[in-house]
Amino acid sequence: MFPQQLTFLPMKKLFLTVCCGLLFLSAYSQDKNWSAEVYYPISVGDSFGSSNEGLIGVNLGYRFANLGKGKLGASLDAIWFSTTFTNDSDPIQELDYRDFFLQAKVFFETPLTANEKLLFRGSLGWAYQDASRSRAVFNEDGTIEGLEINTGPILGAGLTYAISPRWFLAAQTDFMFMFGESPNRTIGLTKIGVGFKF
Repeated sequence: MFPQQLTFLPMKKLFLTVCCGLLFLSAYSQDKNWSAEVYYPISVGDSFGSSNEGLIGVNLGYRFANLGKGKLGASLDAIWFSTTFTNDSDPIQELDYRDFFLQAKVFFETPLTANEKLLFRGSLGWAYQDASRSRAVFNEDGTIEGLEINTGPILGAGLTYAISPRWFLAAQTDFMFMFGESPNRTIGLTKIGVGFKF
């Protein structure tokens, strides 16, 4: 289920906590094979219900092999979307929609410039989606209406730009080919944020 309490957590406080944690980790790590990212997710392509307003996304990645000038790694993303849909009825109803995505990916990074500050990142993986709405109920056959679980493969591509030896900016678009309890669809997510290597 979507962690409802995240909606009420001030974004500034969350961002400050993440930054402090990364600075602490940097004091004890020198290899820079790990990275963490915080980003804003934007829905592109087919919609997924009414829940297309991004809240926050986080990424943890580890680079485990060198391939020429490039690096091969694995990452895990957690992404939250939330919106309130107003039903034009009498009386007017408001439904809260929540979507949580978990992505497990293998990625390859390679430099595009001589100074290796600009990197291309391509990724393949698998996604899980938990979609819910505020009034989930049991229907006649005992299944839950208002809660849907979907899954499917991911294809992604993006860029990162180093602004210091540890800090970088990142932009990526992932296309998830989802199937399950919702109609089959292609969900696109564009992610824009900042990352830290440690």
